[in-house]
Amino acid sequence: MALTLACIGMLAALAIPAAAQIGERVDREMTLSRLQSDLRMSQRWAVSREREVVVQLMKDGRHYRIRSGSNVWRTGEVPRRYRLVSNYPCGILVFRRSGQVRGGTIHLLEGNTVRGMVIVQVASERVCVETAP
Repeated sequence: MALTLACIGMLAALAIPAAAQIGERVDREMTLSRLQSDLRMSQRWAVSREREVVVQLMKDGRHYRIRSGSNVWRTGEVPRRYRLVSNYPCGILVFRRSGQVRGGTIHLLEGNTVRGMVIVQVASERVCVETAP
């Protein structure tokens, strides 16, 4: 009986950290997927409404806002342990009326470690997601 309980305890000690890593990875992938979806939606809005749509990363690194003119259409937030950093000037991405956008990258950071990125490609105007292991 004691040997069985010891084996179960050892298996649990190995399984719990693995389960926590799976949860963190799923959380990270969902965050990146949601951001990717919001960027694609912004591009579609720009084309369908024939208006510029602006995606602005807020200075706190945890929030972003999608707007056209003075109308805010959507706000987004990343989980508390992450922050967003981009190579766009002032953290502002602009989708033109035609759907065109300047290429760039938005990094998802945990501390100072890059955990994933959303890449906006110029040639294809596609929004791609890459995650770090």
